[in-house]
Amino acid sequence: MSLYFALAKSSQLSEIRALFIKSMAPIGERMGVGQPANAFSNLRDFYQCGNLYVLEEQGTVLAAAALHEARNGLYVDYLAVHPDCQNEGLGKRMLTELEVLTESRELSHLRLHTPEVMDELRSFYARRGFAETHRALPSHGRDQLLRVHFRKAISLSDHNMDLEFEHDRQIA
Repeated sequence: MSLYFALAKSSQLSEIRALFIKSMAPIGERMGVGQPANAFSNLRDFYQCGNLYVLEEQGTVLAAAALHEARNGLYVDYLAVHPDCQNEGLGKRMLTELEVLTESRELSHLRLHTPEVMDELRSFYARRGFAETHRALPSHGRDQLLRVHFRKAISLSDHNMDLEFEHDRQIA
């Protein structure tokens, strides 16, 4: 497997949006809410800011993350692995790459959230060293289900990687 971590390309935006919609559908079902018609329509904004990343193999997007910098950290707005590739370590790989990205930007932590009903995701993040910081209702107001917020401190000693290139590199 030749796996690449890279900044998303404009030509991949439709594929990435479809990946997010397909990957997040089970979460919406468990929450009892559907995805709005405009779900993930803001991906171009992340792309234009250089904050949309993919794991790809032979040009096919297997996982993606949209993020932004906030409060001296990197906040993961969306993170998804293609359903056909889940439980193969790609989520862990993506988080590792996002940690390296956090380091290269000289930021102190990585933050994210997941719906409270997603026990397996909460466990996944805890196993990856994320600590729960709080629970809160979503700011969008479309549902009343709590989100669990996580934070992981990042230091340059966490990884033994050359940080000269924060993206567009083969990782496997």
